[in-house]
Amino acid sequence: MESFADISAYLWQRLPLILLFVCGYFVYQLMAATRITDGFVAWALKKSRGRPSLLILYIIGATAALSSFIPNTIAVLTLIPVLKQLDEDFADQGARGMTTVLMCSAIYGSAIGGMGSMIGSPANAVLFAALDLFEIAGREQITFFNWFLWSVPLVSVFVLLAWGVAAGLGLPAAARGIRVRVEALKDGGGAGDRQRYGARLFWLYMGYWIMEAVVSENVPDFAAVSPLVSLGFAGLFLYLLFIRRAPDSAYARGPLLAPGWLLKSVPRRGLFFILALGALFGIVHWLKLDEKVVVLTGQMLQGHMAPLLLYFLTILSVIFLTEVLSNTAVVAAFFTIAYYAAHGHDMNPLYLMMGVGVSSTCAFMTPIATTSNALAFGEMKGASLPRMLVLGCVLNLLGAALMTGWLSWVLPLIYST
Repeated sequence: MESFADISAYLWQRLPLILLFVCGYFVYQLMAATRITDGFVAWALKKSRGRPSLLILYIIGATAALSSFIPNTIAVLTLIPVLKQLDEDFADQGARGMTTVLMCSAIYGSAIGGMGSMIGSPANAVLFAALDLFEIAGREQITFFNWFLWSVPLVSVFVLLAWGVAAGLGLPAAARGIRVRVEALKDGGGAGDRQRYGARLFWLYMGYWIMEAVVSENVPDFAAVSPLVSLGFAGLFLYLLFIRRAPDSAYARGPLLAPGWLLKSVPRRGLFFILALGALFGIVHWLKLDEKVVVLTGQMLQGHMAPLLLYFLTILSVIFLTEVLSNTAVVAAFFTIAYYAAHGHDMNPLYLMMGVGVSSTCAFMTPIATTSNALAFGEMKGASLPRMLVLGCVLNLLGAALMTGWLSWVLPLIYST
């Protein structure tokens, strides 16, 4: 059993990573509180000029960008009022059947964005815990900065891939020649002083953690003082958020965030689906069906096969299992499966375990896969489940192939062990 001193030393060493996630939690709160998300979404959609195909691209891209730094559910929640307005506009012009593709576009973007940064998905925190638990060689090379080196190209191509599926297979023929009135979308009245202050704090957060990653890689002695420096930055960041007076606006005064500040409530119909999702996962876990399915899948991966095939089947298994099971339960079990499977096939477990973490965000197919899927499906009344299943299945297969090819090639180049 580890001593208290060993645990304290470990926590001190990992303090920068802990503070990165803690401060990231407050980053999404400041973005919501200053309505930066609303303004960004309105700006992005107006760039499409109301053309349906481009509109889908900008919905996916905007949601992916937001989900890289704020929870997927909050990103989708930001889009819901806009999606309903666009759906009504299409219907008024005689183009029905847009509900599903608009809903799927937001779902695709929110899932893809989860892999965009280290703080984009809770699964990433579980990933680092698993890497430390198994003492995986090379884990110390993963930083906030070099994560972007492989994630940004992957997210960009994934957005285009999702756009091809949504616009190519899901866009109704009746909507292709229509232009909707995106000029009428609300953007929060433009960027005020309070929004600009919040944006500066966002870039302060980004700038520090990128700098910390770059300095840690190039100055070996910095690792010893990084926890202390990061603790000082976190203190300054929290002061600027909760104590220092921010510029006043028409809807808020005082510090940017208050300790009691809460997120807006989830819409009623979406909340019902989220609660139903939680109950379903609870029943499945109580019956231990998730454990049985994951163990059975893990046994199927034990046979001898080429490393690239193992990579693909592992990613594909995680994607489809998260469609019907809690992604937290899936990744927690699959990190162990990936560790032993990698050793059994003479692979570096770091790359396979990272593949598990990344693929766990990519559930495009069912409304019960994630809370963001449940929220979008619940709020977009009239969405077609069969159509969602077909489009999502296609994107699951194409996405698994894309992640296998990219991650198996680029991760060894960045994280050599």
